[in-house]
Amino acid sequence: MTYPELPAATLAESHKNLAQERKISNLLLLFLDFYISEEDFCELSKNNFEHSNLVETINDLNHYGYQVQMPKTADEYRSVIYPALMDAHAKAGYYGVQIPAGGIPFDENGNLTDKAVRLIQEQVKIIKEAGLNISTVGGSWDSDWTQCIKPQAQAAKIMDSDFLFGPFSTPFLLFPEGVYGQAAAKWIKNQHENFRQKFREEIGPYLQSLGVRLCEEPLQRFERMPAHLRECSELALKEGMDGFSVMIDTCHEFADGAGPEAYRTYVKQLIDAGKLNGAHISALHRGKIYESWFNEQFFKDFFKPLFEQGFTGEIAIETFDATQPVVEVAKINREKFKHPVGVMINQLHYACEMIKDL
Repeated sequence: MTYPELPAATLAESHKNLAQERKISNLLLLFLDFYISEEDFCELSKNNFEHSNLVETINDLNHYGYQVQMPKTADEYRSVIYPALMDAHAKAGYYGVQIPAGGIPFDENGNLTDKAVRLIQEQVKIIKEAGLNISTVGGSWDSDWTQCIKPQAQAAKIMDSDFLFGPFSTPFLLFPEGVYGQAAAKWIKNQHENFRQKFREEIGPYLQSLGVRLCEEPLQRFERMPAHLRECSELALKEGMDGFSVMIDTCHEFADGAGPEAYRTYVKQLIDAGKLNGAHISALHRGKIYESWFNEQFFKDFFKPLFEQGFTGEIAIETFDATQPVVEVAKINREKFKHPVGVMINQLHYACEMIKDL
C-alpha cells in the first residue's frame, strides 16, 4: 500500500463507518495548542513558526478548500484556523479528538481560571459543531496532584469527557538517581502503593465528585521509570482503585512490553474487571507508514485480542512530529511533517485498513 502526501480529503464509506464503530480519534499532539497565550504566539511568530507546524497546516487547509490565511493573533488562530482543522477531522471520518489539557491555565489552588473556562467552552463549541466527540488527556505532571490532575479533571468535566487519559501513577520523566534493575521494580511498587493511598483518600473522591475517571497509560522506559502494563494492571485491580482504569498504548507494548502472550492475559483481566477504557496507535507515521513495522502482524498481536475480548473503548491515533517541545522531551530525530493534515488523513486510512478484518 502506498499513500500520497496529500490524500483524498475523505475516506471510503466503509472505512468511515469503521472509524465511527471503533471510535477512532486523533490525539492532537501535532497541532498548535488551542490555549496558547498571545505572548507565546507572538514569540513563535518571530521565526515564522519554525518550531510549530502552523505554516504547513495553513498550506494543507488551503489545499483542501479552506480559504484561510496565517493568523496574526492567538485569538484569530482559535476562531478561524482551529474550526477549519476540526471540520477537516470530521470530513476525513474521525470519530473524535483527544484534547491535551496540560496547557490550560489554573491558579495556585489547582482551580481553572475564568479565562481557562471560557476558552474550554469555546473549544467545546467548535468541536461539537464539527460533529466530533471529545475526550481529555492529562498533559502535565507534578508531585502535587492538585497542580496537574485536579485542573485537568475539571477540564474533562467541562468537555463532558468521561475519562482523563494519561500517565499519573508514575510521573512523566521521573527517574530517581541510581535506581536500576530490581531496585527500580521495588521503587515502582512503593510509588504505586503511595499513589493508591493518595487516590483512595483524596484523588478518587475528588474525581467522583466530578464524574470523571482516570485512565492510566503505561509508558516506555525512556519516558519514565518502567511502569509497564503489568504493574499498571496490578494497580488498577487493587482494592480502593474504583475510578482508575488503564489505557493501552500498543506501540509501547510492541517495543517494551512482555510479549503478545502476556499482553493477552492483561487485556482479559482488565476487560473482565471493566478496567480497560482506551487504546493508542502511536507511531503510524514513523517513516513511510506503508513500510512501517506497524504491519498486519502487529495489528493481529495487539488489536485482535482487544476486539476478541469485547473492547469498546476509544482508539486514539497519536499524531506528533518533530516540533518543540516534543523533540527535546522525547529525544526524537525526524523531519517536521511537510503535510500534517495529509498525515492525519493517511493515518486514519491505514489504521482502518489494518483493523477492518480483525
